[in-house]
Amino acid sequence: TDHGRVFAAPMRHYGIRAPTMPMADEESLAIGRKFTTGRECYPCIITTGDIVKQTMAPDFDPAASAFLMPEAMGPCRFGQYNKFHRMVLDDIGMKDVPIFALDQGHGYDKSLAKLGPALRRVAWRGFVLVDLLQKLVRSTRPYEVRSGQTEALYQRCIKRIEEVLETGGDIAPLAGEFRLALDRIEVDRTISKPKIGIFGEIYVRCNDFANNFLISKLEALGAEVSAPPMEEWIDYIDWERRDDFRVARNFKGLLVEHVKEWVKKRDVRMLSEPFRGAIEDFWLEEPTAAILKRANKYLPPEIRGEAVLSMGRAAEYAEGGFAGIVNIAPFNCIPGTIVNALLRRFVADHSNIPCLKMQYDGHEQAGENLRIETFMHQAHQAAGLGQAASSDQAATMAQTVRPIG
Repeated sequence: TDHGRVFAAPMRHYGIRAPTMPMADEESLAIGRKFTTGRECYPCIITTGDIVKQTMAPDFDPAASAFLMPEAMGPCRFGQYNKFHRMVLDDIGMKDVPIFALDQGHGYDKSLAKLGPALRRVAWRGFVLVDLLQKLVRSTRPYEVRSGQTEALYQRCIKRIEEVLETGGDIAPLAGEFRLALDRIEVDRTISKPKIGIFGEIYVRCNDFANNFLISKLEALGAEVSAPPMEEWIDYIDWERRDDFRVARNFKGLLVEHVKEWVKKRDVRMLSEPFRGAIEDFWLEEPTAAILKRANKYLPPEIRGEAVLSMGRAAEYAEGGFAGIVNIAPFNCIPGTIVNALLRRFVADHSNIPCLKMQYDGHEQAGENLRIETFMHQAHQAAGLGQAASSDQAATMAQTVRPIG
């Protein structure tokens, strides 16, 4: 994702050769399937393919290379990815290529410090700016008069963030610059569009290839789409770390985390201010505690991971007047399966809000586009608007836009 680009850029400033791996493609998937059984999570298959494909590149130097793969706790197999990748690399003769496992619970600060003395804060600010930029892009692109103009500007903005971070500069002035640039895009808002809220497993919802370019398809059928930012996940793992310190009575660690949280929120307010009035929905994100409180009716916070965040975000969308919600999950995903089961009750509790459950495994699903089109028809009705675009129109429009996560 583009968040990966702004994570790698400051690493390069600190002297680490950190190229951003390209978005996954059919070749990644084909290679990944050769090293997996098919019972693994879809993101595990894709990332395995991405890693092995990288080792096959002519300029790959095993003696000077490493892969970064985070890990996490909770009811999810994500914590095992780096261990599985280690086995795969060993099997293909890459035993000397390290995997840098960024553990979100233990040694988090020390691990990040190895990548750069101020990387945590610099990367955080980059994530927040990309999140804000994507929110404004997604609320502008469906209404643009000249197709492709918003996306082209977005790509220039991401490149500009990379350049500033790589040279050690301050990205704060870019926020106002980006706001003004996007304000100059000609839009036509005379036709109202239903707002669709996406949530679910973080990799598949952020990786356009992994979700079959779902945002593009929804926009082509007349939607304005909203999706959770990277900020939500970072806030959540920081909240869990503070909770662990509280339980362990590690008051020194807890105090340090509270200070860092204060700095984080100050950065968010500073970067968000230029976008005030331009971003209608989620200009400022709710704190994790508020999201967990919304979700608590369906899932207690003790069930860690993406499921509780998904239910909290679903409640935000429903209470915010969105016309439809979409849960994105890899096939057989544990948190995704939990959320899909809970959504039946959730939909009944919220006036039968249109709900689409999408699961991805890398295979073309029969009737997938028809399901999306039917959902959008329901969303238009729920919003009191006219009909969605036809499937032929959607196919034509989807080819003209490269969507963002």
